[in-house]
Amino acid sequence: MTPELITDLDDPRIAVYRSLKATNQTRDFDQFVVEGEKLVERLLASRFPTASVLVTDRRWPRLAAMVPDDVPIFLIPFELVHTLVGFPFHQGVLACGRRLPWPDWRSLWTGAAESLTLVVCPKVSNPENLGSIARLGDAFGIDGVLAGPSCPDPLSRRVLRVSMGSALRVPILVSDRLPELVAEIQTTLGVTFLAAEAERGSTPFEAVDRPRRVALVLGDEDQGVEPEWVARCARSITIPMPGGASSLNVSTAAAILLYHFTKPAAS
Repeated sequence: MTPELITDLDDPRIAVYRSLKATNQTRDFDQFVVEGEKLVERLLASRFPTASVLVTDRRWPRLAAMVPDDVPIFLIPFELVHTLVGFPFHQGVLACGRRLPWPDWRSLWTGAAESLTLVVCPKVSNPENLGSIARLGDAFGIDGVLAGPSCPDPLSRRVLRVSMGSALRVPILVSDRLPELVAEIQTTLGVTFLAAEAERGSTPFEAVDRPRRVALVLGDEDQGVEPEWVARCARSITIPMPGGASSLNVSTAAAILLYHFTKPAAS
């Protein structure tokens, strides 16, 4: 498709890209924005429809072969893109996707194989941590993330950027009734829930064999796993820390635990 040249920053066709830094609250919108060539490529390959692509004149030759003919392309002079988005932007390409709900958990996991790996984030509040958890989950092949209503929007610009598009592939189900959802999954699928804590009395994670179906419950950045969530879990596990630090960033802890609980059993 021949791109349409944009010279007026008030053009309504590019409203979704305008002042991105000031309009980062995207949870209630039916569209979302990704930035950079890799994320645009991953959006185009995902289940989410691509509504449009915005590209600077400097970057267009690289993108010409990537964008399907049915996706509108808006070409903007490089000198104007920083003013449009509201911050210094040198990657030269953005795209707008349309939201689609993830299928119900029964459709996703009821027919799953014997092995099932989930991550539960009742109150993770930092978008960068949620993005890192999504990327880790993608790398280690988990089946999905269950998130509470106070967690960041999984399709926000920061989560997508940090996840490098993994939030487009890994199901992240945000629920206003997360405790009830967890109870349903626990009963229906026979999932063993493990609370990740920084408590010395918890069981070192390496001493715990991987359950056939497992869900790791991660705490928020300040308070860890809340007591009511610990009570819902079969046991608490911890990462031994012989040094001076008493805790780890939640995404760092997730990396260590997911490596352990997703590696193949020794033969």
